[in-house]
Amino acid sequence: MAWTGKGMALNALNKSDEAIKAFDKVIEIDPRNSDVWTGKGFVLNILNNYDKVIKAFDKAIEINP
Repeated sequence: MAWTGKGMALNALNKSDEAIKAFDKVIEIDPRNSDVWTGKGFVLNILNNYDKVIKAFDKAIEINP
């Protein structure tokens, strides 16, 4: 999905807030996409938002153990 690629590219450009928005768009379209939840978790980790990191990774694990 293009939104996933956009999120990854934005993250590589150190535009974490914009990357989160792109990942959220994918989650809105396909909430069962574990790769997007994982990607969002990595970006949240960069932002030191550890509570949300854990929630994102837990969701990814729930979808794809």
